[in-house]
Amino acid sequence: MDRDFILAREAQLVFSNSAASGFNPVGESLARWQGTLTYTTSRGRNMFSFEIFLPEYFPNVPPVVTAVGYMDHPNIDEDSFVQLRILDNWRAEFHLYQVIIALKNLMSRVPPTPRGEAAKSVRETVARLTETPPVIERQTTSAETTALRTEVSSLTHKLQEKDEELARLRAQQMVQVQTSQRDQRSSLSAQDNLESERIALSELLASLEDRYSAGEISIFEYSRLYKKYTKELYTIRKQLNYLG
Repeated sequence: MDRDFILAREAQLVFSNSAASGFNPVGESLARWQGTLTYTTSRGRNMFSFEIFLPEYFPNVPPVVTAVGYMDHPNIDEDSFVQLRILDNWRAEFHLYQVIIALKNLMSRVPPTPRGEAAKSVRETVARLTETPPVIERQTTSAETTALRTEVSSLTHKLQEKDEELARLRAQQMVQVQTSQRDQRSSLSAQDNLESERIALSELLASLEDRYSAGEISIFEYSRLYKKYTKELYTIRKQLNYLG
């Protein structure tokens, strides 16, 4: 299909979808789009710009979404690339307006902050936590506090390990069903194992966003697990590409 036709169709879909409003082509190129999102927090009103580039082989390959300027967000890496679930699970039938909507939804759930603002907030939080507590009838001893924190941390990690174990078991079952259709007697190959791991990590990433949106985990825990899963997913995809 002609690239100009593809880009014109994507532009028409964006302009006809109100949920994708605010993004416009950069100059005369329909391959580059830019939009500015505004968020009001306790620290004031902030505006953040994002750019979406449609590469040459779009829609067979996903768009590239980047942050314009400097901002802090768990889904934005050091090179300003924005990580979105729709891009990780891209299909050729997806469209630009869906990427814009996914970006808006993510940034609405977890608004970005100006670069350095998050670190400042953490420092202020730590300062508050380390302030001398008011005198009460019975203060929790240092040993009790340490034991409680250790127990909570241990339980949190155990629950996370169970989630990861269940996700991997479900993924292995999916791959085993596909494999059994080829050969009932064959065991999972190295490629099948990698594929089941890729499915499991994609499921864990989706579950992670849902848990954060529901307020079940903190932004710090979300950021830690997101970086862990995306790094593992990147490594597995490289291995799959090599085997493929």
